[in-house]
Order: sequence, then structure tokens, then C-alpha cells
Amino acid sequence: MNKVQLNKLVIISIAFFFSASVLVAQKDTLTIERCIDLALKNNPQVKIAESNYELSVSNLTITRSGLLPQVAFSTGWARNGGNFFQGPTAREVTYENYSYGFQLQQLLFDFGKSYTRVSGTADLKNASEQDLISAKQNLILNTYISYFTYLQAVRIKNVSLESLRQAQEHLQQAQSFYDVGTKPQFDVMKAKTDEANAKVNLITSENNIIVSRLQLENVLNVKLQQGTTLKDNLEIQKDSIGIINALKMAWENRPEYIGAKYRVDANQSFLTSSWTANLPSINLTGGYNWRTFSLDQNFLNSWSLGVTLSVPIFQGFALDAGIDQARANLKNAEATFDFVKQTINLDVEQQYTNLNLAGAKINATKFLVSQAEETLKLAEGRYKQEVGSQIEITDARVTLLDAQMSYIQALYDYQVANVRLQKAIGILQ
Repeated sequence: MNKVQLNKLVIISIAFFFSASVLVAQKDTLTIERCIDLALKNNPQVKIAESNYELSVSNLTITRSGLLPQVAFSTGWARNGGNFFQGPTAREVTYENYSYGFQLQQLLFDFGKSYTRVSGTADLKNASEQDLISAKQNLILNTYISYFTYLQAVRIKNVSLESLRQAQEHLQQAQSFYDVGTKPQFDVMKAKTDEANAKVNLITSENNIIVSRLQLENVLNVKLQQGTTLKDNLEIQKDSIGIINALKMAWENRPEYIGAKYRVDANQSFLTSSWTANLPSINLTGGYNWRTFSLDQNFLNSWSLGVTLSVPIFQGFALDAGIDQARANLKNAEATFDFVKQTINLDVEQQYTNLNLAGAKINATKFLVSQAEETLKLAEGRYKQEVGSQIEITDARVTLLDAQMSYIQALYDYQVANVRLQKAIGILQ
């Protein structure tokens, strides 16, 4: 094998490998778990919540730093000049000052002002963490809904395809009966109308697939490869849970509830901190410095150590306004907490009711489909025996199509109600 043939073989191998890779990507089947993973990694809503949480962690670190020693290094240089008296005469003199040193300050006691502020900031950090959990759960819920909406659209398309196939078969049958003179031309025209309606339904269902796919891509923030399919899991797995247990789990797990409680605790701490701002603060201060008048001379060292007491007397009414502001924030946080609790109770009860209703609809529509299928078979049999009419078949086919659509909608409603209930009680993952 010469060099040219070897290069061609390498190029062909690379092209085959690339084509195989693309083919695998195109035939990839996404599960709901994979879609959730993609959404959590790429959707900007979670990134916003993550950045807010990181900001709250930084704020806590900054607030805690006030309890730790504050050490600073300073250095300076100054050139001085002027007339100075030396004995009875004055003379003009210039000289330079050099200095450097360390200063220390440590809070000793401020009647809990700083500690309550740290406690409140820590509660806000915990509340921000719950906000992050809530943002993830909301995104997971939207991913589920978009995923199930796409599966619903695919199933409806399959039903539309089957309906079109049946309409086309019946058109052929009506045309055959007309050709031999056993059925009127009206049956042929009616069969053609049914076929046209089936084609319109198919076009609509195909468009719904495109729209639902775009909605899913928007949630995932990922462009899906052409040919990518989703694993169909619209079938239900019933798992009953009592309403009392559902409410109890919501109060234990719902991040909005936990976060609102943290914010109440935080604002209580901030109110205490605002009130204690009127009380004295005691700090330990110290320093060590070196000074000289010229760099060619030795530096003279000095040190200092002491305790300072700071008592706020008048701050332009800022302290009183700070107390009023903290009290208003606490009132707002308490009202928000009550509202969140009320909203969660309503949400859990509604989703619990919707889940039971959706479960009942599944059984009812499933029976409706079986009855409609039998009705269509009877209508087609009567038509073949030349005792039925084209209108009977049309009515039976429309009834079956409606029943199938209702059954698919019931499956979709149950799955959505199920994940909404999980979101309502705070366990959606």
C-alpha cells in the first residue's frame, strides 16, 4: 500500500467514524432524568439563583469579619521645611520624615450588636440557599411539563396517522362499492371529506410537535440534534399519599416555607442589632511603629496598647430610623411568611385534588376508548354488509378520535398533576 492509498484509507476511516458519531447523536433517546440534568446545567434561571446564593455567602463572610482582629500596615513619607529658631536667630531648615508600622483593633464587647447582625446574615444566607432549591424545583417542574407536552404531541400525531390510514382505507372501500353500483357517490364524497379532515388533524399534530420541541429546548437551553427522540413514559404509576401527610411534608420540605421562616428570624436579629446600636462598644487597640528623620539614621520604634469606649450620643436620628426600618422589615417578613404558608396549603390541596381527578379521568377515558373502538368496528361491519351508512362510520371515527385524544390528555394531566404535587410538598427532584 502506497502513501496515497494510506491517506485515503485514513480519511475514509475518519469520515466513517464521524458519520457514525453523528448517527448515534441523531438517534439518541433522551430520558426525563437526562433532560433535568441538562436543564440544571444550562438554564440561566438556576445560574441567577446560584449567584444570589454566592452573594449571600460573601455577605456573611464580610459580616463575620467584624468579630475578628483588624490588622493594618501603614507607611509614609513627608518632606518638611520652614524657619526654625535656634537660639536667638532663625534659620531655614528642611527635613524628611519616614514611618511605617502596624495597627491592631479587636472588638471586645458591644452588647451583642455584632453577633446579632452575624446571626441575621447567616439566616439570610440560609434563606438564599432555599431560594436556590426552589429555583431548581421550578426548573425541574417546567422540564417535566415540557417533556410530557412533547410526548403528548407525539402520541396525538400517532393517533392522527392511524385515523388518516383508516380514512384512506374506507375511501378505497367506498370507491369500490360505488364502482360496482352498490353505494351512492355521496359515500365517496363523504369519505374524501373525512380523509381531508384527517390530513388537517395530522398537519396540526405535526406542528404541535415542533412547538413543544422548541419549548423543551428553551427550558433545557440546548438545541437538540435532529432525530433526537424522548423516552415515552406517560403511563402512570399511582402512589397514593394522604392530604394530611402531604401538608405535613410540605411544611417540612417546601423551600419557600423554610426560606420565609429564615427571613423572619433574620429580621428579628436585625431589629435587635438596630436597638443595641444605641449601646456602647468596647475595642482593644494597639500598634507598633518605626520613625526616622533620615534613611541614613536608625529608626526609632514605639508601641501603643489601649482600650477604647465608644458611646453613640447623637447620630442625626439615624439610629431611631434604623430601628423603625428594622421593625418594618420584620413586619413584612412575618406577613410574607403567613402568606407563603397560606399559599402552600392551597397549592397542596389543589394539586392533591387535581391528581385524584386525573386518575379518575384515566379510567373513564380508557373505557371510553374501548367502547368507541367497538362502535367503529360495528359501523364498519354494517357498512360492509351494506346495511350501514357512511355517516355512521364518520360519527364513530370522530367519537374514537375524541376518546383517544381525551385518554392521552388524561395521561398527560395525571403526570403533570403528580409532579405538581411533588413540587407542592417540596420533594420534586
